[in-house]
Amino acid sequence: MNKEELLRRYAAGERDFTGVDLSEVKLIDADLSFTIMDRAYLMFADLSGANMEGVRLEEAVLREANLTGAILIDAIFFQTYFGNANLSYVDLTGADLSESSFDNANLSHADLTAVSEFYVESFEGAIFDETVMPDGSIRTDDPSS
Repeated sequence: MNKEELLRRYAAGERDFTGVDLSEVKLIDADLSFTIMDRAYLMFADLSGANMEGVRLEEAVLREANLTGAILIDAIFFQTYFGNANLSYVDLTGADLSESSFDNANLSHADLTAVSEFYVESFEGAIFDETVMPDGSIRTDDPSS
């Protein structure tokens, strides 16, 4: 599926995009709120600034996706893969990250307030710089250690 078709179908009221392949698609500042994108492929996609509030991305692949500044409030990411993704400045307030992997992802300045199912072991190699953690604390890791 390409960007134009997705946005046309979304504008027509469709919200279920289960299994779509949107790899390398540029959806900068797009409104994709409350969509279902289970098992979607968004590898190398540019979703920077996108409104994805309430989106459901179960078992999706967002490897090396750019989500800089995206709104992901109350999103559901069950078993979603964010390896090497850029999630800097994202708002994940209240999101469900059950069994998701953020290995080597950039979470600089991300807001993880009240995130449920936060497993530190699924963040191997992730970058934390001024990241608001689920308990409200601020995490900045020293990359030299």
